[in-house]
Amino acid sequence: MGIRFSLNKILDLLSKHLPSNALRIGCQRAKGVRIGGNVYLAYDVNIDLVCPDLVEIGDNVRIGIGVIILAHHRPSDAWLPYLGQVQERVRIERNAVISAGAIILPGVTVGECAIVREGTVVDKDVAPFSVVIGNPAQVVETLLPDKVPRDLLEQARASP
Repeated sequence: MGIRFSLNKILDLLSKHLPSNALRIGCQRAKGVRIGGNVYLAYDVNIDLVCPDLVEIGDNVRIGIGVIILAHHRPSDAWLPYLGQVQERVRIERNAVISAGAIILPGVTVGECAIVREGTVVDKDVAPFSVVIGNPAQVVETLLPDKVPRDLLEQARASP
């Protein structure tokens, strides 16, 4: 493990415990995570340490305490030749909410205005305006886009 990994580990530890949301976000950005504007990261959020550059978080996203976001998976050495290592992009789109203790696995996109409930394990994409819960995640509700203030959606879609 090189200097970059060591630096990322320090940034990761700081980002979990700093009292300021802006500082937590700054540490994650320094690791390589792409984070939009007006994002909230609670304490003890674990964003992939090995492939942080594969994680993208859109504007106005809220991420609760103890959330884990993984962009890679590596089996034991015995299984590596058969299963291989997985490294896949994770996207959390605008206005999504990832509630406390949820786990987002590699290759997942959480759609715009979707809600991932507490403790949910997300192994497949979550459609926009959906509410998911459970292990594995199951859609329990589809939210109506017309309930979201129009100016909020237009503003979010207009920003790059």
